Amino acid sequence: MRAWVLASGFATCLVFSAAAAPCDNPKARPCVPFVGCVEASGERFEGESYGHRRGPLFATSSLGARCQGRWKRTLFGVGFGVARFACDDGRQGSSVYPYFECKTGTAVGSGTFKDGTKVRFWAGWNLDGYFAARNSRGRERVACGLGS
Repeated sequence: MRAWVLASGFATCLVFSAAAAPCDNPKARPCVPFVGCVEASGERFEGESYGHRRGPLFATSSLGARCQGRWKRTLFGVGFGVARFACDDGRQGSSVYPYFECKTGTAVGSGTFKDGTKVRFWAGWNLDGYFAARNSRGRERVACGLGS
């Protein structure tokens, strides 16, 4: 399935802080790490997206599902990004990233699987910094803490 995802705000604020990430060498190719969380079940996704304005994305869930798709920037590249993805367990979905926090360079988004299951996403090079600046409930959300 073709897919589309995130990264619009990255052009607006080129504020990338180095952090441990699944992207092996961010200078060798444009790669942005992301995490996702199905808060209702605690399932967590970790992945990476490639490209400046559009490109592929890949993720693996804590339950073993492998997902892939495509993302692109919208609104002339400034504003927000969108993605579509499919997983090898049959799930398909889409996400929108309408918020970009410039201080840590973090895009924040939400998505939905076709069955209605909601998932939240965060993408950027300094996710630890983003969540450190939030209260403990915010940190629990990215860790998929149930009841947060």
